[in-house]
Amino acid sequence: MFLGYWFIKKVMWASQTSIKSNAASLKKFYVFLLEKGLIKKEDLNELEETIKDEMPEWLATLKQYDDQSDIEDF
Repeated sequence: MFLGYWFIKKVMWASQTSIKSNAASLKKFYVFLLEKGLIKKEDLNELEETIKDEMPEWLATLKQYDDQSDIEDF
């Protein structure tokens, strides 16, 4: 929800690169939490699977939102 909706709509500088970078940062954070014993391996696996499955949709949503913003500027 964060990367696929809120981030795209609320962060003016949202881009493909920033979405991918944020996803990578979340993965690193989950690895840290796993190493500290604060989450289970399944939680990390679920996050990774979600990012893998949802990334194409997030990027498509970003493109659609950007295209719509360009039209509204006229």
